[in-house]
Amino acid sequence: MSPSLLTPPSPQEVHVWQWDLAVLGDNVDGYWETLSTQERERANRFHHERHRRRFVAGRGELRQLLSRYTGLSPREIALDYGSDGKPFCTTQPSAWTLCFNLSHSENAAALAVSNGFEVGIDVELIRPIEDNLPLEVFSAEERAQFNALPEAQHQPVFFDTWARKEACLKALGTGFILPPTHFEFDLSIRGDTTPHLVGGDAEEAAHWRVRDLSPSASCAGAVAARRTDWSIVRMN
Repeated sequence: MSPSLLTPPSPQEVHVWQWDLAVLGDNVDGYWETLSTQERERANRFHHERHRRRFVAGRGELRQLLSRYTGLSPREIALDYGSDGKPFCTTQPSAWTLCFNLSHSENAAALAVSNGFEVGIDVELIRPIEDNLPLEVFSAEERAQFNALPEAQHQPVFFDTWARKEACLKALGTGFILPPTHFEFDLSIRGDTTPHLVGGDAEEAAHWRVRDLSPSASCAGAVAARRTDWSIVRMN
């Protein structure tokens, strides 16, 4: 267990941790010892070793950090899953409602931790855009905005928007039952924002805030919650 305990986030904070899974992978054997039987079985289902190592490092570091919040050892952290597959921690003080969400893209990983409200986080490595993706991600209005952009802006705007939408869907806790177009954004706005529409409803959209994460020039990221009075606290 880590020697230093962490104070849980206040109701107006989301703690954000970021890692390089390739670096964490150097301790993959140590992380393996902290995983549950279910997590080990899941890790062993990966066909490629690099994917297995990323999963073990990501889940192992999650356990290390949850242990620092709760005071339990990483192995004692009990995780369960909602109907959509989103994990949650069942071993925490009765007065707490720690919520968390983990995301990774290749070796870039990020964890959001909140207290008392659901949170979603997404990171996306900026890479070539596959031809079919804009049609799946964008609403008709967003697609018109996207097509009007200079070519040089296509990649950053596309992955910023994708990260925003996935963070919102993960904050809902419904998985991907809803399409990415459920959340619509004004693509001209960079940085922190609010959805333009949620399920076609502007009033519902006003309840949401999406904070820009931008881990690096080569990676887009966003944190989202259905509440307005919160901010990111970067923890490393």
